[in-house]
Amino acid sequence: MKFKKFIIGLSSLLTTFVLLFVLLRLMGILVWVNGEPFDKWIALIGLIAMPVSISILSKKIKLNKKKENTLFNIVVFANFLYLLGSFSILSENYTFIKSGEYLSFPYVIHEKEPFQWPKDEYESKYTFYSSLNSFIYVKDSVKKGNHGLSEHARYKVKVISGSLYITWTGGSIFIR
Repeated sequence: MKFKKFIIGLSSLLTTFVLLFVLLRLMGILVWVNGEPFDKWIALIGLIAMPVSISILSKKIKLNKKKENTLFNIVVFANFLYLLGSFSILSENYTFIKSGEYLSFPYVIHEKEPFQWPKDEYESKYTFYSSLNSFIYVKDSVKKGNHGLSEHARYKVKVISGSLYITWTGGSIFIR
């Protein structure tokens, strides 16, 4: 009986944690751990904990079996899609810019690549996240710029005409 209560409590706590994390992401807050977003670990936790919580909750509110299965399948499918997305493209499209001579705090920049082909001819959408501390980054701005920052390991932060830019061999993007 104690083990069952432990599982119920743990799955409820983990589900609350996953939902809180998703809410923070929707608000534009990024958790950055060991050089990549924390999303894939949250998706793994959600894939395990949320179906258990849905099952427990549906029994408490006495859902019929068809509604319980539908809700269960929707939650598992949504978590699985989130997991696939977080493992496949997240860490490849992010660039970490260290603080230094021109920047007082680090940035994490997410590049959303264009869907048109060839990609070299189109602009990417860049989302800038500024640092609150070493793990928490808040969405700062969204800008369009030349495609390719996340593909180039060599970039420089430069002052051009009194403005701050990140430059790489394929182009540059305005910071501030």
